[in-house]
Amino acid sequence: MKSQLLENKNALIFGAKGATGIKVAEALKENGANIYMSDINVDGIETSDLGDIRRLDTLNVDDVKQYFNWFEKEHVSVDIVINLSTSDPADYNHGKPAMDVSLEQFMMPLKSTTASQFVTAKASYSVMSKQKSGVIIFITSTLAKVGSPWSPALTASHAATEGLLKSLANEWGPEGIRVIGVRSEAMPDSPTIDYTFTTMGANMSMNRDDMQGFIEQNKTALKRLPSTKETANVVVLAASDLAGYMTGTILNHSGGHILE
Repeated sequence: MKSQLLENKNALIFGAKGATGIKVAEALKENGANIYMSDINVDGIETSDLGDIRRLDTLNVDDVKQYFNWFEKEHVSVDIVINLSTSDPADYNHGKPAMDVSLEQFMMPLKSTTASQFVTAKASYSVMSKQKSGVIIFITSTLAKVGSPWSPALTASHAATEGLLKSLANEWGPEGIRVIGVRSEAMPDSPTIDYTFTTMGANMSMNRDDMQGFIEQNKTALKRLPSTKETANVVVLAASDLAGYMTGTILNHSGGHILE
């Protein structure tokens, strides 16, 4: 049964073609939101089961501004913004020792993830500040807290993203804008985590499945890992009025890996 938890809300989803992006789009739509999807890995406009996905580079400041200008010009409110843009983990040697990661590789997720969050958040502010309402949602991971080995670039990026979230929430809260995060444990049905378990497992003489089992049994209180759909459901909560008094905080979706 379709929920109306997000009825009449307009949700902008960047990076909508990724595994998590698809599930977030599905969850927001299932809960009544009107979804507007974009991704850099699209040629023009691509049709999907969920609707059109248009090409947009979230690091192109002018294009992002122009995209948000359309909503303002057409008097379409921007109620929910979530940016799931990322880099290919193989490009920055994720899962490899820090000594095997170049400075250029280290900077990749800080640019493609953290910096692009800053770009879309600023563009969101230009519309939301006039509305005096809206929620910007960031997704990070347990890496931001635990400092896992063999992941210097993504750990730094997720920790920086959480710091950015707190700064923006404090600054923009008086204008009715919520900035909130979802810190997820590894989602094994995503290509990024599949790659991570393979490469990190090799460092511990484990195959991919054994590495997943090690994380489940030794790192999480619930002894299992979440699906992308479960994480998407937490995004729905963060986006809804049920969390209407929450800002500058992280919803801890770690299954007990992070206890706080």
